Amino acid sequence: MFNEEKIKSFSATDMRIYNYILKHSIQFPYMSIRELADEIPTSTASIMRFVKRMGYDSFPELKYAYKKGEKEVSLYMVNNLDETIDCLKKFNTPYYQDLFKEIAYILGDANMIIFDGMGDSAKIAEYAARRFSGNGFFSAALTDPYQKVSMDGTNIVVVMLSISGDTVELIRKANAYKVAGSTLITITASDDNTLAKMSDHNISYYVNDVRTEEMSRTTQVPALSIIEILSNTTQRICHNTLQ
Repeated sequence: MFNEEKIKSFSATDMRIYNYILKHSIQFPYMSIRELADEIPTSTASIMRFVKRMGYDSFPELKYAYKKGEKEVSLYMVNNLDETIDCLKKFNTPYYQDLFKEIAYILGDANMIIFDGMGDSAKIAEYAARRFSGNGFFSAALTDPYQKVSMDGTNIVVVMLSISGDTVELIRKANAYKVAGSTLITITASDDNTLAKMSDHNISYYVNDVRTEEMSRTTQVPALSIIEILSNTTQRICHNTLQ
């Protein structure tokens, strides 16, 4: 509802109205235009100018749209929780357990592990590098989308995290990693994307990729769980091998 372009066009008064609505999101849909004007405080004429700038013809129409948007977000959060729980349960199936073990052997045998991603996935990549480093594996996060890939060494494994798997910058880096001779592992929300098809090994966790105009609302819980499973499995396999 409040996208970046509209917010950029706000006057000082518009911004006060906007901030009040966000801070009082529960009360706002039930307020009259006079009540809102008194609370801010501003004039009802200023509120109507705000309504028009937002693309609505009346104050009740603005309230209805806002309430509808809040309800959709709430329903999404409930449904997304169910989807996330179902996704995590899949990781206990023989298919995923065998896949995790296969990937863990590759990671445990690597001379170096690089984790890469963009946006929220970059944060997961950074966490993954710390997690694996803490378990004694030489790991690093390279999350600058414009960083030139220059690999020096053999048996380097790259783990790329991406929800869509079709981010142009990551595809470019994936190609550079492969040209350099690295083993490419991808963790994506589905297997029907460019990164999954480019990779030597792919882990797809199959959740809906939910996006708004402003941002992705897709959960990162499955990707985070996969990292922790791989970290624990790799450590266990290497520990057993050494004994």
